[in-house]
Amino acid sequence: MAVEIERTKGNYAHAGNLKARVSLYDYRTPRIDPVDIAAELAPADARFVLDVGCGYGRYLKRLRTDHPGATVVGIDAAPGMLAEVEPPIMVADAQSIPYPDDSVDTVLAMHMLYHVPDIAKAVAEFRRVLKPGGTLLVSTNTDDDMAEPYAHWARAIRSVLGPDVFFPGDEVAKSDSANATSYLEAEFASVERFEERGLVSVPEPGPLMNYLASIKSYVDCDGAAFERILAVAAAELEAHFAVHDRFEFEKALVFYRCR
Repeated sequence: MAVEIERTKGNYAHAGNLKARVSLYDYRTPRIDPVDIAAELAPADARFVLDVGCGYGRYLKRLRTDHPGATVVGIDAAPGMLAEVEPPIMVADAQSIPYPDDSVDTVLAMHMLYHVPDIAKAVAEFRRVLKPGGTLLVSTNTDDDMAEPYAHWARAIRSVLGPDVFFPGDEVAKSDSANATSYLEAEFASVERFEERGLVSVPEPGPLMNYLASIKSYVDCDGAAFERILAVAAAELEAHFAVHDRFEFEKALVFYRCR
């Protein structure tokens, strides 16, 4: 567990890695922006909102625009992620949120629960700080999400480091659509599920290679070994694009609205 925490801290020391991963979905059709989905699901009358695991502030910006009279606070455990985020912000752990009981109208937890060591504890914290009748919004991946690129990246990593090495995609399974509901229903009486699917059609290797480069801190190897991993991945993509115009895979978004 300590090793996993260190991998995550290293990856989120700055916003660049996450931005590289998010940019891959610019090639998705239909264009589905998770920020739009969250904005639609968020209560219109919320006056105090916490975005826990806010990253570089994608959701914060939209919520502050849509709800100019509300206080929208960004919280992240990684100080580097908050470097370009407008206050109010704070560095804090989702498992120990520094707000009193029954004080918040809405909590967002966008694609972050699988990074938390104790997911049940974090969800209980969300419930604790929410006012009676408050809303929690959670997003995650489906259990079959991004199968093709995950397989491509895993082949490259394991061809260099061996078949049993940790693959970063394994971490997401801690809180994907196969098990997220159980955590949420343990604390909330109402859990609604919303899902959107689209096709990501990538026209050249660059975005896929950038994604792989962005997860370097999760891969237990030195720089030379990781360069070999990148070379293996690049060669496989070169062979793919010699035959195909696109590298395509399905991308799904799952949101839960909990009350």
